[in-house]
Amino acid sequence: MQERRKFPRTVLPHKAKFFGVNGWEDCVITEASRKGFGMIFYTREKIKKGSIINLRVLIPSQPQPVEAKGLLKWIENKVEHFIGGIEWFQISRGEGKGETLTG
Repeated sequence: MQERRKFPRTVLPHKAKFFGVNGWEDCVITEASRKGFGMIFYTREKIKKGSIINLRVLIPSQPQPVEAKGLLKWIENKVEHFIGGIEWFQISRGEGKGETLTG
């Protein structure tokens, strides 16, 4: 199969939370690139392709989570959870404090 990704990926299972139907729910970032994240969403609630996803990425060395916002480009149901890909367009370090990066 031919690789279609524009940017190289970094594989890193990393705990995070996303804002879903039930408030902040668990998820894991499985890979990251310059423009996006591969995700596992631990929810049974359907998430629609094209949704705006708000994330809080938990980094042990940081007192506040890194907040990210992105567009859900694809989603696939896997019985107990969903897997999907997000193209991020905003990342801020620590609840509005510090640098905001835009994609």
